[in-house]
This record gives sequence, C-alpha cells and structure tokens, in this order.
Amino acid sequence: VDFLVAQPDIPPLLEQVRQWVQTDASKTLRRMAIEGRPDVNCQVLILRRLPPETPWKVLAEEFGIPASTLSSFYQRQCLPRLREFGKSEGYL
Repeated sequence: VDFLVAQPDIPPLLEQVRQWVQTDASKTLRRMAIEGRPDVNCQVLILRRLPPETPWKVLAEEFGIPASTLSSFYQRQCLPRLREFGKSEGYL
C-alpha cells in the first residue's frame, strides 16, 4: 500500500461551472435572455440555480415573471449550454 500512487484530487466541479458561468468569455450566456428582459438571462439564472438553489418562486417574485416562464426558459436555453460545457470538460 505504501507504494501505490495516490489518486489525483477530484476537480471541484461546482467551482469550475461557477467560474465558467461568471466569466462567460463568449458572452453567450448573457445574450440568451427572456424576450424584453436582458436582465433575466442564462448567466443570471444558472448562477441563481446552482447550489444553494434559489427556488423558482423566489426568482419569479424578484423578476416579476411567472415561475413557469423562468423554468421553461431555463430548460430550453440554459440547460443545453450547461450540458455543452459538461461535455467539453469531459464530465458527460
């Protein structure tokens, strides 16, 4: 056992995702916004839905947009971009 090579540390996935979203180098996440509401974009929603998750009800009250609209936008626009990032980093 003394001669076994130690496994490398597991990369902190959540921090890598958070860094990717905050940086948004291509500005793709900022450009993907609910129509007429550039302040409600994928960057904002992904950051708010990362642990600790902000409930849809709270976000709906904060932005004045129905929770169903926010959730639908997140499913259609934000999650596919999260998946793309996960694939590009070898997580998926």
